[in-house]
Amino acid sequence: MEQITELENTFIEEYNAGNLLMTQNMSKSATIMFSKALFAVIDYLIFKKYSKLPKNHSERFRILELKETEIYLDLDKLWNNYTDSYTKPIDKLAIQEFKKLIIKIVMNHEEFTDKIKKVFEK
Repeated sequence: MEQITELENTFIEEYNAGNLLMTQNMSKSATIMFSKALFAVIDYLIFKKYSKLPKNHSERFRILELKETEIYLDLDKLWNNYTDSYTKPIDKLAIQEFKKLIIKIVMNHEEFTDKIKKVFEK
């Protein structure tokens, strides 16, 4: 499967899984899935614009800091919510912040397909 299609499908699956977990009041797992969806959408954007796929979080942050400063700053604010999700209780506000950032990235960049944008209509 083509890399961009794999990234698109990964994002959609993780975002939908996060929503499903929220309906079951599984906030910690939902946070982890929305975090993964956020990273997938960022990787999609980086791959589409720069033909590069980050190997890890450090490389992702480095690329964002140099080439997508606004996303870098927004992600930096949420980073503690992501790392805290493994050891602390998560509130629904933190989950909403992940979802808001995902939507902001997708809606503010023309690189995203209608298939990705339709995920928000559900």
